[in-house]
Amino acid sequence: MKTILFLMAYYFLSVNLYSQKLEYRSVDYYFDLVEKLEIDKLKEEKLIDKDLNVTKKYRKDTGKGLNDEGRKKYLDIKINVLKSVFKNYLYQQHLEYEQDIYGLYFSMAGFDDTEWCIIKWRKDKWNNQEKVDKKLVHNSEMELEEGKNVVNLDFIFICSNYDEGPKNLDGVKIFIKNNYLIMERGGLYHSLFDLKNQKVLVNETCPWCKSEAESKEKMNLWIKENLHDKIEKIINE
Repeated sequence: MKTILFLMAYYFLSVNLYSQKLEYRSVDYYFDLVEKLEIDKLKEEKLIDKDLNVTKKYRKDTGKGLNDEGRKKYLDIKINVLKSVFKNYLYQQHLEYEQDIYGLYFSMAGFDDTEWCIIKWRKDKWNNQEKVDKKLVHNSEMELEEGKNVVNLDFIFICSNYDEGPKNLDGVKIFIKNNYLIMERGGLYHSLFDLKNQKVLVNETCPWCKSEAESKEKMNLWIKENLHDKIEKIINE
């Protein structure tokens, strides 16, 4: 009997611990979440029915698409959903290095701009944070830029970058090689952090802005020449 009770306790404890474990989440994970919330809200506001068809009140007289009132209502719903979801930075991945945890977080600004940041916690302060308040992250970033010691937060801002215009959303991840932390997006290295010396060596906040490129291909060529190749050389020395 004692053996059975022990096994049951072990099973439930294991399930509980497993359920709290954070695993990698792609950008699409959050886009799918936004889409689901939008659909639920559209149904709630009766813009669409249970079969996802536009309801008569908000349908054009031609029978296809939203009328003016429907478009306005849809826009309001979309804005509110985006604001609700992306008021925080959202978890994508984390790595351990010595006594620290490095977390990669994703968010959006406005309708279209996608943004990422890397944050560091001490292991004893890490609590599987699925989201982090943007205001706290920005405060940490400003204090770091001003050379102040961040004493009121459990984490330290490392770096951030965002896509305004063309986007590299696939394969977003961080990894460690030769005591360097690298952020990769779209198969290109974007950021390099020296773990031993606690210093950002390579990063560009807005690659598209800096490159002044007219297309994704030209932007990525700029990223390869000015970020990726530099990072690759350093981590392989």
